[in-house]
Amino acid sequence: MSLSPLNVASHLARMAAAEPDRVAIHYPVRGVKPHGPSDHLTVTFAQLHADSDAVAHGLTAAGIARGTRTALMVPPSPDFFALTFALFKVAAVPVLIDPGMGVKNLGKCLAEAEPEAFVAIPKAHLARRVLGWGRKTVRTTVNAGRRRFFCDTSLSQLRAAGAARGPFPAPDISADETAAVLFTSGSTGVAKGAVYPHGVFAAQVGMLKATYGIEPGEIDLCTFPLFALFGPALGMTCVIPDMDPTRPARIDPRKAVAQIRQFGVTNLFGSPAVIRRLGEWGGMQPLPNPSPKKGGEKDPALTPPSFSGKGVGGLGSSLPSLRRAISAGAPASAPAIERFASILPDGAQVFTPYGATEALPVANIGSREILTETRYLTDQGKGVCVGRPVAGMRVYVVPIGDEPVPEWDESCCLPPGEIGEFVVRGPVVTKQYLNRPEATRLAKIRDPKTGDVLHRMGDVGYTDDLGRLWFCGRKSHRVVTPHGTLFTDQVEPVFNTLFPYRRTALVGVTRGGATYPVLCVEGNKFPTWPVVEQRLRARAAEFSHTRRIGTFLLYGGLGFPVDVRHNSKIFREKLAVWADKTLGKRWHPGDNTRMQAPTGSGAAT
Repeated sequence: MSLSPLNVASHLARMAAAEPDRVAIHYPVRGVKPHGPSDHLTVTFAQLHADSDAVAHGLTAAGIARGTRTALMVPPSPDFFALTFALFKVAAVPVLIDPGMGVKNLGKCLAEAEPEAFVAIPKAHLARRVLGWGRKTVRTTVNAGRRRFFCDTSLSQLRAAGAARGPFPAPDISADETAAVLFTSGSTGVAKGAVYPHGVFAAQVGMLKATYGIEPGEIDLCTFPLFALFGPALGMTCVIPDMDPTRPARIDPRKAVAQIRQFGVTNLFGSPAVIRRLGEWGGMQPLPNPSPKKGGEKDPALTPPSFSGKGVGGLGSSLPSLRRAISAGAPASAPAIERFASILPDGAQVFTPYGATEALPVANIGSREILTETRYLTDQGKGVCVGRPVAGMRVYVVPIGDEPVPEWDESCCLPPGEIGEFVVRGPVVTKQYLNRPEATRLAKIRDPKTGDVLHRMGDVGYTDDLGRLWFCGRKSHRVVTPHGTLFTDQVEPVFNTLFPYRRTALVGVTRGGATYPVLCVEGNKFPTWPVVEQRLRARAAEFSHTRRIGTFLLYGGLGFPVDVRHNSKIFREKLAVWADKTLGKRWHPGDNTRMQAPTGSGAAT
C-alpha cells in the first residue's frame, strides 16, 4: 500500500524513489573539528526509507500501532529520523517534548500526554523508572540502542524483526487524524501539547516550500530538532550539527561554520541565539567609545558596533553556499541580524517567520526589509515588524481580553494602527491542546459560519497600511499602569539601542494595588552605572510612552533567564519576581533613593 500524500513520510518515499542515492543525513561520528572537514556518517534517502520501513514493522510487532501515543525522547541522529518516520508510517502518534525544560516539567508533560509507549535513550529510561514517568499508562518500552536496558525491546531488535519484511503497508489516513503531539516551550506558562493532525503537517510542508523557495537537493543545517524533520520531507539533505540541542545559545559557531563549508549548506534554521552566535563569529569589532568614563577609560557596554569583515577564527567571513537563514522562536534583534547578514553572500537573506507551535508559519519578513526600513521604526517604539501573512493565512486584530471567545465575529476586528491581540486562521492552525480543555477554550475560537477553528496567538500588535504585522509583545507581559498600558516590544527596543551587547526587559511591580513599570538591564556590572542610569532616563524622556519609566535595575548573573527551547525568549515572569524582591516592600514609585541590590545584582535605583 502506498503512503497517503497526507503522511509526512510520503515525501521520504518519493525522494527514495526519485533519487535513492542522494544523501538524506550527514551525522558527525566523532565530533566536528572547528577547522576543516570532519568524519560524518551518511545515510541516503533509500537507506532511510528502508530503515524506517524495517523499524515500522518492528514497532507493529512490539505493539505500537495506529493511534498509539508514543513518547519519543531521542536526540537528533539517524535513529531519531528512522524512528520518527517509522511512527508516521505506522500512524502512531509521537509525543515530542523538549528535554531541556527540566525534569519536573518533563514529568508534568508526560503525565498530561498519557503515553502508551516510551521510546528513548537509556538516560531517559532511567529517569522514567526512577521518577515514575508514565507509570499508569506506558505498556511498551523501547530502548533506542543495541541492548534492551530493562525495556521490552531495543531499536536493534526492532530493526532485526522487520529487516526482511520489505516495504511497510502504511494505513490510509485522513487529514483530521492525529499525527503527533508537540509540546510548547512553556516560556509564557505551563507547556501545552498541541495536537497536530496529518493535514496540518502536510500544509506546513507545502507552505514552507512555497514561502522560502526551498528546492529538492538543498542541504540544511538545522539547529532545532523538531524543524529538522521537515528537511527530508522537503527533499533536503540534513546536516546534524555538533551541539547540545537543548542549549542552542551555547553552539560553537566555528563548528557550525565548518559543517556549512564542508557540505555546502544552503539552508540554516536557528533561533535568534544561534543567529547571534554566528554573527559574533563573523567578526564584530568595536569602534572607539565617544563618551569615555571618568579617568578617560571606555565603557565597552556603551560602545556601538561596527563590522570588520574578518572572521574571529581566521576562517574568513563569507558563507558563500547559504541561500537563506530562517530564525524563529522569538524576535531577533536588528543588530544580530545585521551582523549575521554581513557574512552571507549577495542575495541571501535572514528570514524571521512569525508563528507558534500551534500555528506556523503565519507571517514572514526578510532581513533586507528589516535593515533598510523597519528597524528604525522599532528603535522608536513602534514594535517589531514580523512581515506580511504568508499565502493561505489570514491574521486579524481583536480587542485585548483574557476571557474565552466562544464564537468568531469578524465585526469585532480593529482597524489598522490599533493595538490588539492577533488571531489567525488557515490550514496550519491546530484545533486543540491534548487533555487541556480550559487552555483550548481560552486559545481557540470557532467560526459558526465555516466550522473553522481560529487560534488566539497570545501576542499583541497591530497592522499597518501596507498589511504588515507589528508585534508589540506577549499579552501576558503587558504592564497595565495607572497611566496606561505598556507593551514590552514597544518599550525595550527604545533602550536596547544604548546597549550593543545587552538587553533590557520591561516588567511590572505592584504597590498599593497599582502596577508600575520597571526596566531591567542585563549585565553583571557596568563600570559606569551612574552614567548608564542617566542615559536611560534621558532616553526614556524622548518618547511619550516611555516617559513615566523611572525605575531601572541592573540584573546580575550571566544573563536574563530565557526559554529552554530557543534560549531567546526572556522569562519576564521570573524577572518580575526578582524586581519586586530587589526593590523591597518599602519602595514606591517616585522614590529616587539609591539602594543596594542583592549580591551580584548590581545597583538599583
